[in-house]
Amino acid sequence: WFRLAYARYALVAIAVPRFVDLTDQANQANVDATAAAVRSAYAIATVQAKGIPTCDQVFANLEGGSTSGSTWTSSDNSTTVSCNASADTFTISRGGKTRTLNLTVN
Repeated sequence: WFRLAYARYALVAIAVPRFVDLTDQANQANVDATAAAVRSAYAIATVQAKGIPTCDQVFANLEGGSTSGSTWTSSDNSTTVSCNASADTFTISRGGKTRTLNLTVN
């Protein structure tokens, strides 16, 4: 019985840190992919606006989510993009991971 219980705890001790690391990696990958989508949305909005776009114009070109004020939220509510026009930044967040893009907006 002792060996079986020890084996279970040893398995948990190995598996849990790996799972946590994979979750962090997945969150970072999602943040990076969303940052790429924001850059693409920004490029499209720049062409449509024939100049520097607004936060709303950039968010209008992001798919699969909704906008409330200066924040876009993914459809599964796990990822947010906040636009700060006065600082010319977009901050992408998910699961404690963040990335900031410096893109000029009106």
